[in-house]
Amino acid sequence: MRRSFWLAAGFGLGVYAGERVRRTVVQWTPDTVGDRVRGAVADALDAGRAEMRARERRLRETLAAPDRSGRREAPGAGEAPAVGR
Repeated sequence: MRRSFWLAAGFGLGVYAGERVRRTVVQWTPDTVGDRVRGAVADALDAGRAEMRARERRLRETLAAPDRSGRREAPGAGEAPAVGR
C-alpha cells in the first residue's frame, strides 16, 4: 500500500514538473519573447504618441492668443520675422 502511494505521488509530481518545464520552455522561445517585446514596444509607442498629441494640444491652447476675428492664433503668427535680432 505504501509503495503504491509513493509510486503514484512520484508519478504525479513528475507529470506536474514536466508540464511546468514545458510551459517555461514555450514561454521563453525566441518567437514568443519576440512577440512579447514587439507588443510592449508597440504599446509604449502608442502611449507616447497619444501623450505627445495631448501635450501639443495643451501647448497650442495655452500659447494661442485670440486675433481680431475671435479666432485663436499662435503668438507671432502673421507678424513679419525680425531681421537682425
